[in-house]
Amino acid sequence: MTSPDTPPFVVDATASGEATRFSVSAGGKTRDYLVRKGEQADYTTFFGELAEDFGMRLPHAADIPQMDRHPAEWKPLIIHNLHPGTHAGYGDPAVLKVDDGWVLTATSNDAADAFPVLFSPDLQTWEHRAFVFPSGHAPGWTATGHHVGDFWAPEMQKVGDEYWLAYTAREKSNALAIGLARAPSPFGPWTDNGEPMITGGKVLYPGSSASGGVIDSHIFKDADGTPYLFSKNDSNGLWPRPLAGLLREHPQLIPELYAREEDRRSAAFAAAVQPWANTRRPMERFFLMQPLIEATLDNWPLIKPALTTFGQAEEIVEALSTPIHARRLSPDGRALVGEEKKVLVNDLDWEGHLIEGPFVTFQEGRYWMFYAGNDFSTPAYGIGVAVADHPLGPYTKQPEPLLKSTKEWWAPGHASVAPGPDGQPQLFFHAFFPGQCGYNVFRALLTVRLRFSHAGVDIV
Repeated sequence: MTSPDTPPFVVDATASGEATRFSVSAGGKTRDYLVRKGEQADYTTFFGELAEDFGMRLPHAADIPQMDRHPAEWKPLIIHNLHPGTHAGYGDPAVLKVDDGWVLTATSNDAADAFPVLFSPDLQTWEHRAFVFPSGHAPGWTATGHHVGDFWAPEMQKVGDEYWLAYTAREKSNALAIGLARAPSPFGPWTDNGEPMITGGKVLYPGSSASGGVIDSHIFKDADGTPYLFSKNDSNGLWPRPLAGLLREHPQLIPELYAREEDRRSAAFAAAVQPWANTRRPMERFFLMQPLIEATLDNWPLIKPALTTFGQAEEIVEALSTPIHARRLSPDGRALVGEEKKVLVNDLDWEGHLIEGPFVTFQEGRYWMFYAGNDFSTPAYGIGVAVADHPLGPYTKQPEPLLKSTKEWWAPGHASVAPGPDGQPQLFFHAFFPGQCGYNVFRALLTVRLRFSHAGVDIV
């Protein structure tokens, strides 16, 4: 038994095209639902209906942050799509200062045209110039297509006479990998190395295509010209369904892990829907586990100790850690050299089950890493900062996030740093309009000015 008030769930699902029909039974009643397109917004609606009918938790997307207003320093730069081929805005924005202005690249998810490239002469007006990989020109090792490909977090750096672009894409195995392309200009034409720079597809479900990988590459060029490549282990994608499977086999764990009844019911639903989730595409698997992810984050102080004590969840506990690694790049950008270093890991409560999106900048004689933490599709997401005396660390974190959600802008994340018009450093980051968090949902480009001292960084 889970608890006296937590009924077991029975879930039947049938897919037809992009739509899925669910029949959900618990506590003596049955309800039917239609998830029309399988996008995150559709599942958020579905989970809201389940909350009303079965007492599950409401999605975090229904939460409203309690800060009165965002700081006046938060300046929106792009608040709508600037090209028909761009469907979800400018998430994971990487801004690079060039001689005559600024260049922006951003995530494109599963759009046919991968990685928009924009130019601004003044950080006021922006013009779409190109795509890194237009439709039909993606590297041969990548998976492409609607609901198939995922092109995330491109980042551009000038190295010598070339521009290098590191990025995340799915291999045909569904594992996420890091690629690198090069061009004579920020606007192309781009030539890929021809194979991933970093792969990593640990599988927690033998015999399935479910695997993790690596994401969120960052190229840092030190003052002497040495290039480093940072990336993050995507193990946060590995634990939700194994945890649901563990709860399916051992329902007595649910009241030990989750304090509130609504979270226990969400965990019981995840356990019931897990076999169906295992058959779905990677992002839909994530959508189906979202209530479990959010319940786990809200019960974070209970989770790791209880799972560790249980003794049959070692891989799940390991996957709750998402380290950021770094390594030197060869001068030609075609190989990794030297020893790999683990430079940062999620170990603060606000970060929850992940950190990601590293970006290093050298300021005031020190190396500052900006990173994102928690769940990108909820208001709990935010931007943290750590500092070191060498690009490979050790890094010391500021204990609280530098930026977090407000009533006007939700889930600020995945920042980059570039000099502004006055030459002073600015932070560029994405955020959602209130109540519109999620995959393939529009993300705006915003900026704030930064002030560094030897001891810390502040918004000015």
